[in-house]
Amino acid sequence: MSDRRVLVNLRGLWTPDPARTWAVDRIPDAALAVVDGHVAWLGRAADLPAAWADAPRVDGGGAWATPGFVDPHTHLLFGGNRTGEFNRRLQGVSYQQLAAEGGGIRETVRATRGASLAELVTAGEARLRAFRERGVVHLEAKTGYGLELATEGRLLAAYAELRRRGWSLDVTLLPAHDLAPEFGGDAEANACAVAEDWLPKLVAGNPGVARFCDVFVETGVFSAAQGRRIFEAGKALGLVPRVHADELSWTGGAELAAELGAASADHLMFCSEAGMAAMAAANVTPVLLPGTTLFLGMHEWAPARRMIEAGCRVALATDFNPGSCPCADPLTILRLGCLQLRLTFEEALTAMTLHAARSLRHADLGHLHPGARAEVLLWDVDDLLELVYWVGEPFRPRYLPETTQT
Repeated sequence: MSDRRVLVNLRGLWTPDPARTWAVDRIPDAALAVVDGHVAWLGRAADLPAAWADAPRVDGGGAWATPGFVDPHTHLLFGGNRTGEFNRRLQGVSYQQLAAEGGGIRETVRATRGASLAELVTAGEARLRAFRERGVVHLEAKTGYGLELATEGRLLAAYAELRRRGWSLDVTLLPAHDLAPEFGGDAEANACAVAEDWLPKLVAGNPGVARFCDVFVETGVFSAAQGRRIFEAGKALGLVPRVHADELSWTGGAELAAELGAASADHLMFCSEAGMAAMAAANVTPVLLPGTTLFLGMHEWAPARRMIEAGCRVALATDFNPGSCPCADPLTILRLGCLQLRLTFEEALTAMTLHAARSLRHADLGHLHPGARAEVLLWDVDDLLELVYWVGEPFRPRYLPETTQT
């Protein structure tokens, strides 16, 4: 017997429309019909089809309904934190200088290599609960703080366990997150090891866990040519590319993502006009991470408006990580999208729902049209724009209730 319910008593409903680029449907006095966890109908409550007249009602409490947030770029699992490093940065030491001294990512690598599987799972589950409380219903989660085979495998095993516990996430292999200390700065040898040894062993040892692979293509880390080698190896193993691109300087990362048919190119503060055009033509999603720009004290915000004008379907993400954006709050990112990247509210909402889901190749997330998963957030505000307008307000959504009224 199917589970049929109708969500009623809504002030209204906002949802991106997957059939119309950048279009957002704003339906006052809305209702939403759900069958077996998926949307079957949406519209004004007065227009509810007669076939739903006897379905149990779920009281929305006069809230605004939206689809749940999707976060398409996180570094969810790691050991330790970098509060000491943060204080040094406040005193004027650059992120690059800290890395050159052996800190930065490598400090987290040391802590992560020392963390047990149980510790990683416990930390990951606590972080996933924090995301869920703030309205994130699905996220992408990367490895990358192992930089060697054993720890990268342990991170994959931890993600597999989190999925077994019911958490909704996609996993990205990122063993090329930085140069591994054991290679003494030899990026070419490191890239060869990742492409020829680590990726095949990680995929074979953890079948079905990772969907994507990633490389930090950046000056002083991996070149576009080295990234291409790793990505091609990943594609041969069935992994879809996602590219850390043009974050601290222009490296041709956006162009590389387009060449490879990547699902996304991420960061892009220094993306070229040619890279924007190439991403639009190749249907690569630019995933912008304004929280990282803020936290690092940078002034170069990703050119979101120019990307949209070039035809790109921009997404937004937290980049949750211990060094450059320890932020698990989607509302902070929504606000930065509007206030710093100059997106409209409708564009920012779309970037954090529909386009974020599309970058992960999920057609049933990020909107509330028929066929979508009924991942509904209920916001107790008079006007949905209050989520951005009240900059410091820690709004928390409610979820589609399980209780019904007959």
